[in-house]
Amino acid sequence: MHATVNGANIYYDDHGRGPAVLFIHDFPLNGKMWQPQVEAVAEAGFRVITPDLRGFGNSELKTGAAAISTYSEDIVGLLNFLGIGRAVICGLSMGGYILFDLLENHPQRVAGACLVSTRPVADDIHERAKRSEFLIALNKGQVENVREELFNMLIGDREEKISKSCREEILNLTRGATPAALINAILAITRRKDYTFQLKNMRIPTLIIGAEQDRITHPQHSEIMARQVPNCYKSIKLNCGHLVNMEKVQAFNTHLIDFLSRLNPQSKSGLPIIQPAI
Repeated sequence: MHATVNGANIYYDDHGRGPAVLFIHDFPLNGKMWQPQVEAVAEAGFRVITPDLRGFGNSELKTGAAAISTYSEDIVGLLNFLGIGRAVICGLSMGGYILFDLLENHPQRVAGACLVSTRPVADDIHERAKRSEFLIALNKGQVENVREELFNMLIGDREEKISKSCREEILNLTRGATPAALINAILAITRRKDYTFQLKNMRIPTLIIGAEQDRITHPQHSEIMARQVPNCYKSIKLNCGHLVNMEKVQAFNTHLIDFLSRLNPQSKSGLPIIQPAI
C-alpha cells in the first residue's frame, strides 16, 4: 500500500487488527526485514505496520533532506494518514535513531518503545571517517562495493552461524538500496545528534533488545540505556549478531509479544487499550 506523506510516496504493509505496532527498519534495508515478526505479532492481537523509509524498498526518495528528522516526520505523517493517534514503535539500529527523534519531538505519538541493536550516542571520529569513505565510494560509482561491505557489517563474522535463507534475505535487502538512498541515509546518520540526555526523560514503557555478537552496535549500549531509562520494562541481550529479529526470530518475538501484551492486556479480545489521540 502507498500513502502520500510529506510530498513523498511512502510504501507500507498493514496487517492485523488491534493496538498499533509500527516497525522502523535498519539501514540499508527496508520494511521486509520485519517479515519474521508480522504474522506472530498480528496473531497476538495487534495491528502491524511496516513502512519503507523514503528512498528504500518501494518508497520514493524525492529530494534528499539528509536528516533523521525527515524520516521521523514521515512516520508521524503515515500515522496521521492511517488515523492512528499513538502506536508502540519498534526501531532497530537506524530505526532506533528515528525512534529517539520521535520521542524528542513527538512523544505524544509513542505509546511504548522497543529499542533494538541501537544506541543514543552520535558517531565517533572513526565512524564518521568510515561513513565518509562510503560516500566517496558511492560518488565514484562503486555501489556494489559499498553494498557488499554493508552486508558484511550486518552479518559480522557470523556467516557460518546464520542460516542460508537468512543470509540470502539480508543480501537481497541490501542489494535493493539505491545509491541516492544510501547517500541520503549515510548523511542523515552522520549528522544525527546525541540523544543520551533524553534517556532520563523517557517515561513510556520501554523494551531494550541487544545482541552479544553485534559488530555494529556494541552490546554495552543496551546496559547503558537500561540504567538510565526510568520505565525500562526489560533489557535483553541475545546470543546473535546485529539483526536480532532475523537471527533469533522465536526469542525476539517472544520477548516483544510479552512486552506488548503487558502494555495491552486485553489485546487478544480485540479491545484496544491504546486509543487514538487524533
